[in-house]
Amino acid sequence: MFLDRRTFVKTAAVAGAAAVAPQILVRTARGQSKNKVVFVSEESNPKAIAVYDKINADFKKETGIEVVMEYPGFANIAKRVATLIAAGTPPEIVWYGAGQAMNLAMENQLVDVADVIKATGGTADNLRMVFKGADRSVPTSQQFVYGWYRKDLYQAKGLEAPKSWDDYLKTAKALNNPPNMYGCIVPSAETGASTLLLETMFMKNDVHWFEWNAGKKEYEVALDKGNQRKRAIETLDYLNELHKYSPEASTYNWGELMSTYFTEKAASSWYVGSRLLDQVIANNPKIADATVPFELPKKLTDSYYLSIQGFHILEKSNVEGAKKYVTFFMKHPDLISWYHAVPLHIIPASRQMLNSAKYQDHPVIQKRMDVLKFLDSVWTKGVPLYYWDGKELNQHIGLFHNENLAGWMLAARNIKGMKSEQVVDEAAAQVRKKMRRAG
Repeated sequence: MFLDRRTFVKTAAVAGAAAVAPQILVRTARGQSKNKVVFVSEESNPKAIAVYDKINADFKKETGIEVVMEYPGFANIAKRVATLIAAGTPPEIVWYGAGQAMNLAMENQLVDVADVIKATGGTADNLRMVFKGADRSVPTSQQFVYGWYRKDLYQAKGLEAPKSWDDYLKTAKALNNPPNMYGCIVPSAETGASTLLLETMFMKNDVHWFEWNAGKKEYEVALDKGNQRKRAIETLDYLNELHKYSPEASTYNWGELMSTYFTEKAASSWYVGSRLLDQVIANNPKIADATVPFELPKKLTDSYYLSIQGFHILEKSNVEGAKKYVTFFMKHPDLISWYHAVPLHIIPASRQMLNSAKYQDHPVIQKRMDVLKFLDSVWTKGVPLYYWDGKELNQHIGLFHNENLAGWMLAARNIKGMKSEQVVDEAAAQVRKKMRRAG
């Protein structure tokens, strides 16, 4: 879906392993085994891997079922899963974003996991991914898209965190001193970072790619129609203006959002969750205390892009064993250690757990309760992309989201210099073409 957000980790060996090409990892075709569960995980942080090892050992001791882990990395996980399915050896479990997993649901590859959700305590309605009347995802965690800024630099200029689009421009301009320091970062490439920035800012300006046709009971492309087109153009023009106070960022993805910030080349950045803070603490701790979260400013709405991660169980696999494992994992006492692998980034799907003494019992969280309070304050504002256009799940979002079409739009506007009107119209035309091709 996106490129290299989670492969940018401090341990180079793990990052290297995460980038192994999918074809190298192909397993020998196997028959379905009740004593084995293959688990493909997107999260390759070393601390998370250590927790997996502990839980998996306990699971085998209790059930006799061996858990075989694979860590293909964020950039390669979709290809790896597709390769396994095509080879007739689907994994039992895949852990990654529910929006990405929706592609598998549409291909009838995911089983109904309502029984697992019930057995593990249920979940909030806005975190469910329901397709064809059934739950296809067991939510474990979530992240919001929000900003990070250098409070010390802002205060030195008498500035506060931006509350509006005009504020964002003014603060970025005031702190812009290239090439030593840029006021903000606007990635403008066909990457996941660019995609999520535009999709989030579209939300902030109430821009919708689709609209629900009640008569036909289906979603139709709306991006190039009426107010949607007007606001989409306005958003692209705004990000083009903001880009003046950013590095060119024509190749930027998740790693660059973090490294440009922690090497003190930008006064503000943004991210999906707090992995940026984790990297600041690891690479430049002297600016960690001054690194503070802020809401990406609203234009018309307070909505946040909400990324939901979870377990997904595949058809034609050891479904019974997979369900046992997911239930075991979610109830295991070391689940909290898994959340703490990247503190304040892998945040619980449950608000009650977020505010629990057990979750907060971690030195980084205790020191940065301001971040936890920030997360709690925006909790109800998050919207999964597949529910952004209406209450019915929009099965078409992958046509623009998974292929980084929004990233292409930013690159076309900010780097190639295309007019926003042309960019919006071409993006809408591409989505319609893909819908016709899909039938």
